Amino acid sequence: MPDKQPDDLLTAIKNVINSEGPITFARYMELALYHPRWGYYTSGAGQIGPGGDFYTSPDVHPLFGQLLSRQFVQMWELLGRPNPFYLVEWGPGKGLLARDVLTRLKEEEPECFASLNFRAVEIGEPLARRQQKLLMPLAKYNSQFQWLKPRELLKSPGDLTGCVYSNELVDAFPVHLVCAASEGLREIYVGLEEGELVEIMLPPSSQEIINYFSEAGVNLEAGRRAEVNLQSRIWLKQIAASLKRGFLLTIDYGHETRELFSPHRFNGTLRCFSRHQMVDNPYQTPGKMDITASVDFSALIRWGDEFGLQTAGLTSQSDFLLNLGILDTLRAYDNFKFSQEGMRTTSAVKNLIMPEGMGRAFKVLIQYKGLEEKPQLKGLGKNWRL
Repeated sequence: MPDKQPDDLLTAIKNVINSEGPITFARYMELALYHPRWGYYTSGAGQIGPGGDFYTSPDVHPLFGQLLSRQFVQMWELLGRPNPFYLVEWGPGKGLLARDVLTRLKEEEPECFASLNFRAVEIGEPLARRQQKLLMPLAKYNSQFQWLKPRELLKSPGDLTGCVYSNELVDAFPVHLVCAASEGLREIYVGLEEGELVEIMLPPSSQEIINYFSEAGVNLEAGRRAEVNLQSRIWLKQIAASLKRGFLLTIDYGHETRELFSPHRFNGTLRCFSRHQMVDNPYQTPGKMDITASVDFSALIRWGDEFGLQTAGLTSQSDFLLNLGILDTLRAYDNFKFSQEGMRTTSAVKNLIMPEGMGRAFKVLIQYKGLEEKPQLKGLGKNWRL
C-alpha cells in the first residue's frame, strides 16, 4: 500500500525512510533544515533574532557589520582596488549583516561601494525575498546586487576577485553522526520502529568519514559520539573554484580539533534550539527548530589548503573586533552623561567581545587565494594563530 501524500515534514521523512531504508543523520538534518517545502531555513518558519529561536551578532548591533566593512575595504586595497570587487555573502539570514556592511561602505567608502558587485547566496526563497526588501534602498545606488542559489556561483569558475564571507553558516551544514563502538567506528542512521524515528548504528556511509578522523589524528574512546561536517569540504572546494583572487572569511562558533575533542565533549556538540531554549531530541519537531554543531576550524584549514585556499589566520571574534577598533566607538559616550544610545552601544560591545558573551565562542578564519604574499590583515592583528 503506497504511503499517503505527505502533509508535513515528519510524514515526508518517514516516507523517505519507508522507501529507501534507514538514512544517515546528515540526510535527516538536510531534510529538517532545507526541505524545499518544510525545511527550517527554506520554509520561512525559522525565527532568527531576540524574539526567535536564536540570535546572531548582527542582531546585537549594526556595529558588527560596520567594523567588518573595515576589513573588506583593506581586502579591496590589497587586491589593487579592483572594479568589479565581488562581495559575496553566503547565507545572509535576515540580511542585517549585508545591510550594515553596505550602508557603512556607501556612507564612508564611496569608491569601494561603487566598485562592488554584491552577491547574496541564499537557498531559501522566503529569506531571499526578505533580504531583497531590506537591501532595496541600497540597491538604488548600486545596480550590481544579485541573488544566487549555491550552484549558480560556479557558472563562471575562477572568475571572482573579491571576498566571500559568511556568519553562522557552516554550523548549519548537515553533519554525519558517529559513535565509537567495540567493533569500530559506527555511524548513526535514522530509521523507523513502530512508526517512530529511532537511531540505528551501521558501518560508516563513506570512507571520507573514516579519513576525517585519521587525518585529524583523533581516536575516539568507546561510547563517544562526534559529528563530521563533510558538507563544509564540498563548500570550500566550490568557493576555491569560484575565486580567482581574493579571500574567504568565515565567522562561526567552534574550535580547533584538539579542543573540539576534549573530554568534556564526550557526547559531541550537536544542539537544537527553539525559542532560545536547548532541545535535547533532534527528532522531536523537525522543521520547527534549528539543528547545529560546532565547526572544526582545523578541518577547514586543512581542506582549504588542499583546494588552494591558504590561511591568513584564525582568531577569536573578540580579538578580531578589537583589532578593527570596536573600543573606539565608545569614545563618543565617555563624557559621563547618560544616554540610551550610549548604554545600548556599550551593552552591545560587551556582548560581542566578552568571553562570557560571543567573544570567545565565535572564531574568525580568513583564507586567501591568488596573492603573492601572505596578507597582513587588520582584523587578525598580531594575535592570530594556527
